[in-house]
Amino acid sequence: MFREGTLGARLFQSPNTSQSIRWIFRAGEDFPITIRSNLESWRTSLNIITVPNRPSTRGRLEYTDQNNDAKIFRYLTPTLDVRPEHLKEFTSLSSSSFHLLADTREAMDLIGSLLELRKASGISSRPLIIWEPRPSACNPSNLRYFYEAISMADVFSPNHVELGAFFGYSILNGFDRRTIEDQAIRLLESGFAGSRKGSIIIRAAEHGSLVVSHTAQPKWLPAFYQPIVDGDGLSAPNPKVVDPTGAGNAYLGGFAIGLLESSDLITAAKYGTVAASFALEQIGLPTLSYDHADGQELWNGTMPLQRLEDFGRNLLS
Repeated sequence: MFREGTLGARLFQSPNTSQSIRWIFRAGEDFPITIRSNLESWRTSLNIITVPNRPSTRGRLEYTDQNNDAKIFRYLTPTLDVRPEHLKEFTSLSSSSFHLLADTREAMDLIGSLLELRKASGISSRPLIIWEPRPSACNPSNLRYFYEAISMADVFSPNHVELGAFFGYSILNGFDRRTIEDQAIRLLESGFAGSRKGSIIIRAAEHGSLVVSHTAQPKWLPAFYQPIVDGDGLSAPNPKVVDPTGAGNAYLGGFAIGLLESSDLITAAKYGTVAASFALEQIGLPTLSYDHADGQELWNGTMPLQRLEDFGRNLLS
């Protein structure tokens, strides 16, 4: 999992179960000790592989519109990728779910290698595999390759900008729910043509998220922090949203926990929505603290399960 993806999963675990969240990343010799200490404070099963004589992976993300929809990302250093064989070193092969960011070639290689290593290690069960497409690969010329590979995963989740890019649709044309639904259904029907088990999850920032599967009608869930609409019907960003970077990854981490616990896509999407809300309340990562009265974990001063309960209640009102 990615850092924010791990965060999304960790939010819904207690100190007694947090070690069940396993993650590995490869870092250069310059990896900041302050960040390492912060991540270790989450009390997960964290394994950092330090690569000698290499810088840590760094990138630059630039938002190019006021809604933070359009963005440009580029790596500033060579990437230090985690391979399935690294999982074997740290007994992570038996994990219940995996989250990957990849283009089609990478996804087919990673998923195939992962399943083969599990089989060779005597692990017969299939894990939940959530595939987030690499943004640079989302274009019409690659769509047919994604159709061929999507069924290797259980959940395929582009954001709404990436989804549109598959079909040559620009976010500059405006946000249209029906268009997004139609595009997501095309992905589902072509990508999971031979299976009725897969699902498409579209993460659409302040517009919420869309759940599409073979077993139910497309379902939209609102974002936790929605735009503020004034008396004239004009909308403005919610002031609670400080930095949306990483919110989509956090969504998928929370979604994975919700799906494993409930086996229900809508419930999982609620977990994802709440997880994303903690990622965007500040620049960087949320603050973990403890309630002095009962020792409960607080993230940004709030219990995630309480926020989840409140969100579910608001959906019913």
